[in-house]
Amino acid sequence: MKRIVKNNLDQQLINSMVLYHELLKESFKKRERVKSKIIVPEFNYSELVYYTELKNTLECLKHNYRELLKYIKIENYSPMLKVIFLYDYEYCVPTVINMTLKEFLASDLYIGKEEINIKPRDIGIY
Repeated sequence: MKRIVKNNLDQQLINSMVLYHELLKESFKKRERVKSKIIVPEFNYSELVYYTELKNTLECLKHNYRELLKYIKIENYSPMLKVIFLYDYEYCVPTVINMTLKEFLASDLYIGKEEINIKPRDIGIY
């Protein structure tokens, strides 16, 4: 799922994080660290509109990187990875969810209800 926001600076940061997520997926597939540079724009916190979402997304990426290091180092390690779930694309609070490695490799950094087959009745919305 591609995440699109109105604030240009937030969008640039999201694009950088999505690129980093793709590099992490590649690293998990190869079971080694992939070396690459990602260009991140300079910013002040006051310029960000989606500060909380960006912070949560960054925490997910940091967690996934630590899981990658363990996965590379320990032979039979089974990582528990994190992505951002958006139930309603525009009007929802982004939620961090856990995934297995197999699910992680098949997913994007941002996933919607279509990707995990959640129906409104499953979460109490009628």
